[in-house]
Amino acid sequence: MTIYSYSRLKCFEQCPLKYKYQYINKIKTRVKESIELFMGKRVHETLKKLYQDLRYQKMNTSEDLLFFLQNEWSKKWNDGIVVLGQKYNQEDYLKMAEQCITGYYSRYKPFAQGRTIALEKRILFDLDGTNKYRLCGYIDRVAKTNDGCYQIHDYKTCSRLPSPEYIQKNRQLALYAIGLREKYPYVRNIKLIWHFLKFDKEIDSTRTDEELEELKHDTIQLIEIIEHTEEFFPNPSKLCDWCKFKPMCK
Repeated sequence: MTIYSYSRLKCFEQCPLKYKYQYINKIKTRVKESIELFMGKRVHETLKKLYQDLRYQKMNTSEDLLFFLQNEWSKKWNDGIVVLGQKYNQEDYLKMAEQCITGYYSRYKPFAQGRTIALEKRILFDLDGTNKYRLCGYIDRVAKTNDGCYQIHDYKTCSRLPSPEYIQKNRQLALYAIGLREKYPYVRNIKLIWHFLKFDKEIDSTRTDEELEELKHDTIQLIEIIEHTEEFFPNPSKLCDWCKFKPMCK
């Protein structure tokens, strides 16, 4: 039985042919990691260290975190990482990553907004109780506040700040809320929190029981469409320039 994810569902909606190449044919390409993806991973690792150490009552300074970031950047950098265009180089992206960390640190220190429950939490859940529509995902951080509210945190290093409408319609963290409720039935009050680190901006949202039920229904319908699709056609868009399958797409 196929286990779906937010990224897998999103891939099909963006381009069915890309979905086929990636998830059905499982084609391996020579396309290397992009600098944006590399930067995002290093920032996520650094924030994980921050909260992991706090569990043991160790408070890192911002300098500690920058040292960790720079060390991981240097250790994991390789010449295969793709930097598109000539406008920005590796050093520029490292400075941006450093800004993401220092901005976050200044905003939330001493990090007492909630107690961290889990870091990079993997959740596997079923949408309708039949075990037919299963999803998995990884939550950057789960926290609980003093008033009993659970928070799902997601760190973004993208270069655009989304509209409020996009946040309200975005299903990634809402699906994670469904998964969290299934794993912990006593959890009812959940806040979804996006951290847009390049902008030092926090955006939060909630979903009603009715909205979550509607999301379950819509997601099941999408999975049914995927399962019954026989011809996977391309969907040309501006995303094609970033697609690793572009050389083989006709």
